[in-house]
Amino acid sequence: IRVVGFADLVSFTSFVRRMSERQLARLVQRFELLASDVITEHGGRVIKTVGDEVLFVHTEAAAASAIALDLVDAMAEDELLPPVRVGLAHGRVISRLGDVFGVTVNKASRITAVTPSGTVYVDEDMARALGTVSGFSAIERRRRMLRGIGVVTLHELRRAPLGRRPAVPNASS
Repeated sequence: IRVVGFADLVSFTSFVRRMSERQLARLVQRFELLASDVITEHGGRVIKTVGDEVLFVHTEAAAASAIALDLVDAMAEDELLPPVRVGLAHGRVISRLGDVFGVTVNKASRITAVTPSGTVYVDEDMARALGTVSGFSAIERRRRMLRGIGVVTLHELRRAPLGRRPAVPNASS
């Protein structure tokens, strides 16, 4: 069981039209480097990058969530790069020759395609896996029909607001 994530640069095609080949090469290199740094920093594995998209996997829901949210933040802070959107799906994958395959991979890709700019959407299995993990919240969004997958209830992933610390009992009591 893995968490599969796709991060996709938003409006990449319109960016490409306005750039020279050198500028485009710089943008893609910057994206790949920044994405790889964020993913590996959290113990994830980059499976592949294809132009404006990176596919990654992780064994832990919390770490994969941190990757997804950090990717959104990192791209937003970079003046060269457009915003990113990330889709995460939790489930079984088939690994072969360094690549991953299966319904979970397809689902993550389809989720990414319907995710708004600067946002992370996750599937129901991922939302459930995060139910017991502190630091994140998954807010239910509307159900969507995903091509080749079927109807899926999507959840928007966010960092949970920092809760108040429990009161410390008075030492003199």
